[in-house]
Amino acid sequence: MKSEKYEFPNPVLALGRDDYIESCKFYTELDEDKIVVDNENIIFQIKYVLLCKGISDLVKTGDASVVVKVKSSAASYSRLFGFAADACELTVKVPKFAVVDKMDVSCCIVASKDMDKFHCEDEFNDLYFGSSTFEIRKGDILATEDSRTVYIDSSELEKPIESIFLINRNNELTGYAEPNFDDLDYPDKIVINLKSELYNLYYTLKDFNKGALRRYVTGIIVYPVLVEAIGYVVSYYQNADVDGYADFSDKRWFRAIERQAESKGYDLKSCDESPTALANTLLGNIALDALERLKEVLDDEINNGETQMIGGID
Repeated sequence: MKSEKYEFPNPVLALGRDDYIESCKFYTELDEDKIVVDNENIIFQIKYVLLCKGISDLVKTGDASVVVKVKSSAASYSRLFGFAADACELTVKVPKFAVVDKMDVSCCIVASKDMDKFHCEDEFNDLYFGSSTFEIRKGDILATEDSRTVYIDSSELEKPIESIFLINRNNELTGYAEPNFDDLDYPDKIVINLKSELYNLYYTLKDFNKGALRRYVTGIIVYPVLVEAIGYVVSYYQNADVDGYADFSDKRWFRAIERQAESKGYDLKSCDESPTALANTLLGNIALDALERLKEVLDDEINNGETQMIGGID
C-alpha cells in the first residue's frame, strides 16, 4: 500500500515516500481469506516486513514499537495492538460486535521514548537529509503504511436478500424496473429502482399473510438482477483490460457475491457455470423454493374455499 503524503517533522519510512534509500521498506501482509469470525471475536493474523537496520535496531531494543490500529467508525471502535519486540507476526482479536461490516487496519512504527539524535546511518536519502539527526518525541511515527479496509461479513447472501439489495421507489424510470450497480447514495448496495405501481405491489405481496409470499415476490425482483451482477463479476476478470468496461470490483456487493460463490466451491475468476444457475444457488435454490411456497399458499387458499363451499352445501 502507498503511504499518503502527510507532512512529518522527521524522515518516515513508507511506500511512496523517498525519505529513505530504495532498499529500505516497511509494509504488512494480511490474508483476508484466513480471517476467522467466531461467536465472540474477529480473529486475524498480520505480519510486517521491515528492511531498515536503523529502525529494526530500535524495535529490538524496545526504543520503538510496531503497532496495529484497528478502527470501525460505524461502531466508534478504535484500538491499538502491539507486536512483541522479537516477533514480526501478531494475532489480533477484535470483539465481534465492536465492528459493523468493515474495519480499517493500519500498521506503523512509533518511538517508545524521546530521542535527541535520531539517525539511520547510510539509510536516509542523502539528497534530503545526509548526516542530519532529528529530535524524536515518544509517539512520533518512524514508519507507516496506508490504512486498508477489511470487509468482515463473508456470508452476505445467506442473510435476508435485502442485505446487498435495496428496493427503491423511482417514478422517473422509462420502464418499471431498473437496477443501479453504482448508486452514489448507497455505494455498498445494488439499488433496484421500481416505479410506484410495481413498488407498491412488491411491498403489499411481500408482507401478505405474514410474509408467506416473500421469497416468491422478492425472487421475481432480485433474481434477474443478481444474474446480471454475477455477469459483471465474471466479466470483470475476463475483460479487465478492455477500455471502458464497467469495473465494480471495489463494491461491497461485488466482494459479497465473489466470496459467497467461493464458499460454495465456485471460482468466478475461471467459472464456466451459468450465471442463472449460480444466482439460483447463491439465493438458496430460490426458483424451486419460491414456487413451492407459492403453491403452498395457493393450495391453502383453494382448500379453504372448498371447505367453505362444502360447508355451505351441507
